[in-house]
Amino acid sequence: MELTTETIQTLAKVMSEENLTSLAIDQGNLKIELKREIGSAQPATVLSGNFPEAGIQPVLAEVKTTTAEATEKTIDANWKEIKSPMVGVFYQSSQPDKPAYVKTGQHFEAGDTLCIIEAMKLMNEITAETAGTIMEVCVGNGQVVEFGQVLYRIQEGN
Repeated sequence: MELTTETIQTLAKVMSEENLTSLAIDQGNLKIELKREIGSAQPATVLSGNFPEAGIQPVLAEVKTTTAEATEKTIDANWKEIKSPMVGVFYQSSQPDKPAYVKTGQHFEAGDTLCIIEAMKLMNEITAETAGTIMEVCVGNGQVVEFGQVLYRIQEGN
């Protein structure tokens, strides 16, 4: 199999038609891995091998992915969401070797630092507006977050 623009376009077309998020091909010295993001997480299928154009049929293998439906958590209607006020990188602590500011189940007071979001080389502390308890941490340490993305789900009050 020769790696040409046509081949890549064919692979992209197969991914789109089959609604794949990942495609890997390994043929000796030729290894191709393509990934794409889809609006909402979906189960992925990996194709390995070659395509009919090259005379070999693809081999399909199911890959388990975590989807919102698969990891549904019970969310109480009384919980409030703390959302990111900016685009940046989410950090749970001030330094990698320091403990997280807050963890699931932990109580916090108004004004307590909950996390840091790094934006344009500036470290922005995100503080609590009210007292409450962390019910769910919704993003991972070092993850890029978008404006308005849910960082925490909390239960307000003492």
